[in-house]
Amino acid sequence: MLLIYEWLKSEFLDEDAKIYWILLYMQTGSAKTWHDYIVALMYKGQQSFSTSDELLKEIDRKFRDTDKRTTQSLKIRTIQQGARSADEHVQEFEKAALEAGYEGYPLVVEFKRSLNSGLRRRLTELRPMPVTIQQWYDEAITMDRQWKIARTEESFYGKVNGTVRKPPQHGQQGQGQGQGQASSSQQGYQ
Repeated sequence: MLLIYEWLKSEFLDEDAKIYWILLYMQTGSAKTWHDYIVALMYKGQQSFSTSDELLKEIDRKFRDTDKRTTQSLKIRTIQQGARSADEHVQEFEKAALEAGYEGYPLVVEFKRSLNSGLRRRLTELRPMPVTIQQWYDEAITMDRQWKIARTEESFYGKVNGTVRKPPQHGQQGQGQGQGQASSSQQGYQ
């Protein structure tokens, strides 16, 4: 919002227009509650801001994070991949890491923790295992993409063949073929 405001600042007719434009962005959560309160006071003549900068200072005082480092540290320690792709997760994780000031091995530890368990397991089974955070990011993205391709192909091949085929059970290989059994060249692909 501040970036847009700075860009449009010269387009407003007066300070009141700037103030109302800023207040328009306060539409959710506690910002909405504060907005409603301030607007009510303004209508009653009990609250006024001489300049938009005065309003922005009040917003900063009211809503700023007084301990950004701790907040960002908590974010990186609680972030989870969930249903997102590894690409999306890495982007969010990189941003949180930058804001929290994490780097080196502690960053790798938090990244591993944040991944879905299946992806984390496959990554730790790699030889050689990733070492740097960039290697972890790259391998996670690659494996996630490969898994999605394999899942899509499996779904497609199952539909093309009419059913998802299961691998043969032990003990089926010696059975006769005259009773609807697959030929030996087909048994390995069931």
